[in-house]
Amino acid sequence: MPRTNETIRKTLAVLGAAGLLLALAGCTDAPGPSAPSPTAVEVPVTAPGSQESPQAPSAPAALGYLDAAALKGAVQQWAKATPGTVVNDHESLRRQLPQAEKWLEGITVVPAKCGLYGLGSLKDQLDQAAMAAAILPQQAGGDLTVASYRDRAALVADVAAQQHLDESCGTYTLTADGQRIVSRLSRLDATSSAPYTSATMLESVNGSARSKQVSVRVIDGNIMLTATRAVKDTAEAAAAQALKDAEAMLGILRAASPAATPAP
Repeated sequence: MPRTNETIRKTLAVLGAAGLLLALAGCTDAPGPSAPSPTAVEVPVTAPGSQESPQAPSAPAALGYLDAAALKGAVQQWAKATPGTVVNDHESLRRQLPQAEKWLEGITVVPAKCGLYGLGSLKDQLDQAAMAAAILPQQAGGDLTVASYRDRAALVADVAAQQHLDESCGTYTLTADGQRIVSRLSRLDATSSAPYTSATMLESVNGSARSKQVSVRVIDGNIMLTATRAVKDTAEAAAAQALKDAEAMLGILRAASPAATPAP
């Protein structure tokens, strides 16, 4: 992808990591025709480290909402561990939206439903949650995104849409800037100290170039956190590093975040 699109790519990758777009390694999706919203799926939560449960997030010690300023501070603290990491706060992401949305108009995804999944405009999505992201240096090959939702129901709805995409978009093709990228999504096993954990690996093929990226998503109360790492050796090693990133961020958030109000 041309370097001139790097800022846009990072913006869209951030939104993708938060579950609002289906992120691609080195590129990103286009909005397809609006589809009926999938049936709402409650975010599985039981004991720490569990992956599935019929309950919605309601643990008494769940993380509460952090506003954009507090979230930026938490992500900046995490970023200090890796020199060269760039932090995008909520406002910087919002400023990049007009250019990002314009660029998305030139992207084609097949099947179309595997692009922006009927969740409204990117602005509407940023209105749902405060966000901040840390883009690791190129040699590290990864990023970390934190979304703090005022309304847990909005978080659950976004996760339901993403779960639907994960199930129905195992293979899809993206055409952008004259390049055709074929991507395959597969699930990985992962657990963390958060009540909900999921992990996927995205393999992208662009001509003779191949890349793999692991994405780990964890949810605790009003917070959704996603860590990605490029696969340089094995998927297991990349997943372990992404989980390490996520755990470090969870520790910072637990020190900074108020407890969420338990569900009745």
